[in-house]
Amino acid sequence: MRIKTAARELFREQGYERTTLRQIARRAKVSAATIVYHFGEKRDLLELLFNEEHRLVSDQAALELSEAKGFLDQSIDGFRHYYRYFGAHPHYARAIMRGSTFYDPSVPDPSPAGQSIARSIARIKRTVEIARRRGEITLDESDDTLALLIFETYHNQCRYWLAAAKPDVEHGLVQLRRALSIIHRGFAPSAGAR
Repeated sequence: MRIKTAARELFREQGYERTTLRQIARRAKVSAATIVYHFGEKRDLLELLFNEEHRLVSDQAALELSEAKGFLDQSIDGFRHYYRYFGAHPHYARAIMRGSTFYDPSVPDPSPAGQSIARSIARIKRTVEIARRRGEITLDESDDTLALLIFETYHNQCRYWLAAAKPDVEHGLVQLRRALSIIHRGFAPSAGAR
């Protein structure tokens, strides 16, 4: 517990890149070898910490699921929890995002990063299922495919948003809503635009 607390504090105080295993060990009053033995490398420790916190954020976001809400409102209400979390810890979030560039959601990944991605996609899929039941989504694509597309859109929008020195949560959500709105409408021209 001391190791995880020390790592979390240092990652947030000075950023992932500037934090060393020795600094974590010094703060936790253990050896760097103890950290490696129990947690692996620094990146493994970061992913483990993020996964623990992500589970809590995902639980809060899942509470936003409702048959009464439209797709865009429900999506943004759920993503707001992640944006608030990332906005409170942007250096920490940037380190997580850098490490999750390459993944294959079709292959189960038991790692902490893989668990976080799978949890996000599962929540998004439930949003898609609700929207389909409401008749908002009629596209003949699987819910899994649509959930992955939405996750990838969120992931990319989150990266753009986190590039700001001080990411503004509401501004980031406006941009995400715009991107999801384009996906939701599809690329077909409207009846008046023909």
